[in-house]
Amino acid sequence: MSGDTPNGRVVIVGGGIGGVYTAMNLIREGFPPKKITIIAKEWPAYSRHRLAEFLSSKAPFGRIILGLSKRLSGMGVGALAGAEAVSLDPKKKTVGVRVNGKTSEIEYGNLVIATGGRPFVPPIPGVGLKGVVTFHGSKDIEFLRSLPGGSKTVVIGAGLVGLTAAVALRKLGHGVTVVEARKRVLPNLVETPLAEFLEERLREMGIEVLTSSLVEGVKGNGRVEGVRLKGGEEFEVKAVVMATGVRPNSNLLRKDEKPIEIDEAGRTRFPGVYALGDCAMSMDFVTGEFVYRPLGFVAGHYARLVARAIVGRPVADGGVIPTVYEAIGPVEVYGIGLSGSEAERLGVLGRIEVEGGKNWREAWIFDPDGSLIGWERVHSGHFHSVNSANAYTRIRGLKKRPVEDEGRQAY
Repeated sequence: MSGDTPNGRVVIVGGGIGGVYTAMNLIREGFPPKKITIIAKEWPAYSRHRLAEFLSSKAPFGRIILGLSKRLSGMGVGALAGAEAVSLDPKKKTVGVRVNGKTSEIEYGNLVIATGGRPFVPPIPGVGLKGVVTFHGSKDIEFLRSLPGGSKTVVIGAGLVGLTAAVALRKLGHGVTVVEARKRVLPNLVETPLAEFLEERLREMGIEVLTSSLVEGVKGNGRVEGVRLKGGEEFEVKAVVMATGVRPNSNLLRKDEKPIEIDEAGRTRFPGVYALGDCAMSMDFVTGEFVYRPLGFVAGHYARLVARAIVGRPVADGGVIPTVYEAIGPVEVYGIGLSGSEAERLGVLGRIEVEGGKNWREAWIFDPDGSLIGWERVHSGHFHSVNSANAYTRIRGLKKRPVEDEGRQAY
């Protein structure tokens, strides 16, 4: 085992995807379950990715709880439910934990910080009014479920979270307007022709889409009553959903609200302390640079690497090829590798080729040498194609495949 305490306790801060997958991977690597403790504000763990499904289906909350929580508990993994890690002393190898207003210290041999991200709420006047929510947890969903039928709602932000929230609200019969400051929906994920295709499908569903639009203020007396756009346009609403991105919940290691820096195995600058998921950086496969990508896929990738490092197995990872899939109403959205905007930001964009048909659009992103570094597709209806597998294989071919990828198992 690595760390100063042989066979010592592993403490995982965070009960989301990154935390539970790290615990399960540790057990797979032979680490004793009874020497794993998870500190979790919310337990059992549930999938935030399925919040829109939870909202629109009116299914019981248990439907989105991760079965891994029960499995881990049954194996002997300890979970401090309703607990929050409030301090860290890397020299003493202790973490301060607050439960029910009382704080105590827990010793660790290795510590994994998987605290995720927190919703970013821009400083718009009126965002503190009742009826303004994020789309990040069960309490947000409970409020949106309580809205009277046919309520007018606004979703601020047209990323994946904002658009899935908009579709779920529309399925419940509410009026929905999506407001996006940038020129297109999914601005960081797909190219303009693909975004335009998706916007048309959203409008066909009865969702109003306002791009290149800024919210100047939220109006109301105690609770939200309306929204005012820059330029003067105003409209009445019963609820506002803030889907304006996430920020890393990195307070245990840094106070500047930036993601935690790690190496290729998830190690931080402190011996025996690891970080992964939405609170941390990750290494990009194509460029080898460390970037911030708040994706569940990335958390799962590093959960495996961190577990290997903790038990002392070699880690020679080549980085993450981000893979995105989301159903937005009748449209499926796919992304593998770098998007065009990300490739441009990282200085590796060569050219982009776009093709399409009646029910689909597809984009291929190449570097200056002509190598494929990204692939995107939007498709109305379910998608069957070898292009996604071919794209992944071609991008993976940019480097020799690391040995750790052999035998990868999904839970």
